[in-house]
Amino acid sequence: MRRIGRFVFLGLVLFFAAAGTSWGAELGPLPKSDEAHLDAPKAIPFDLPALKRNWRERIAAIKAQGTLPVIDIESSFNGNKLPLRQFAQAMDKAGIALIAFSHDAGNPKWADIAARVVSADPWRFIPTTNGGVHPAWTEAPKEFLAETFKHAVPDGYPLLGEFEFRHYPSPRQIQRREFFRDVTVPINGPLGQELFAFAEKTGLPFEIHYEIEDALLPPLEEMLGRYPKAKVIWCHLAQIRYSARSSIYGPAYLRGLLAKYPNLYIDVAFGDNFSKYPGSDEYHARVWNAGSVKKEWVDLIVEQPWRFLAAFDLGGDRQDQLPEYNRNLRKFLNQIPEPAREIVAYKAAWKLLFGEELP
Repeated sequence: MRRIGRFVFLGLVLFFAAAGTSWGAELGPLPKSDEAHLDAPKAIPFDLPALKRNWRERIAAIKAQGTLPVIDIESSFNGNKLPLRQFAQAMDKAGIALIAFSHDAGNPKWADIAARVVSADPWRFIPTTNGGVHPAWTEAPKEFLAETFKHAVPDGYPLLGEFEFRHYPSPRQIQRREFFRDVTVPINGPLGQELFAFAEKTGLPFEIHYEIEDALLPPLEEMLGRYPKAKVIWCHLAQIRYSARSSIYGPAYLRGLLAKYPNLYIDVAFGDNFSKYPGSDEYHARVWNAGSVKKEWVDLIVEQPWRFLAAFDLGGDRQDQLPEYNRNLRKFLNQIPEPAREIVAYKAAWKLLFGEELP
């Protein structure tokens, strides 16, 4: 029996070695401290091959634990308020493989803090350019775009941050009576054209916050058609904050949009089934029917899983809510049958960013 036990143990060791991971597979070293990123050297240009080796190992390690890995394609942070080591520990506990973190703390042109985060923790974060948010995007947009374009390709960023073309104040901002984030930038105007053209030229995907309203859909379709090689991630599947302004959008409309524009991707960051938008007092995550995902949305995602991307939409004012956001996302993912669930959770993001399919 003792010899049999040794053979079983040896077989397991060989199995994990062949799978490209190790016994007790490594999730990656934790950052040295919560402030490690603040004085870390800028890791630019990024060594993407080395980073991808780390990230692949981390994904494999999470899978080996029996947990579905998640790549969050859309979150932002304030570097001065990010407890890096604690946050990394929370990611490990939740089975979150990677977060595409974008800095949005009000820098008017550019900040290298995302590069410092990756330098301090090259296992958990996908470097993403600064988000197009107030005040940089609203008060000095030409300068902001110029700095973004100056850094994105030479520094090796694989993803451009979220640009707010039409954005209502968040629920927390309304409750605080803060309305600076009520933003309207025409998506088919000069700024939109400059961004779409850059994305088409470079192949870098970018994210947009664009409220779902009837009047806003034709300009978006115009831009998707005019720049067919620009990879656009439309954030927040079926998040409709004012139902009276949106009569067209639904699974059938989105199915047609995805068929017509192969350059369009959708992230699935939205509230839970109890979440109301205080501006309208409406449930604004329209995928839910009570606690279940509506069948028509499940059917669409199963048909086109590579076009849907897991996301949290964490912001700098709610980093401590990662466990809650993780539970909400997994509640949604658990209602998507395999193999689509695994694709949406992490495989679609990897393929979009790196042009490769993970096993």
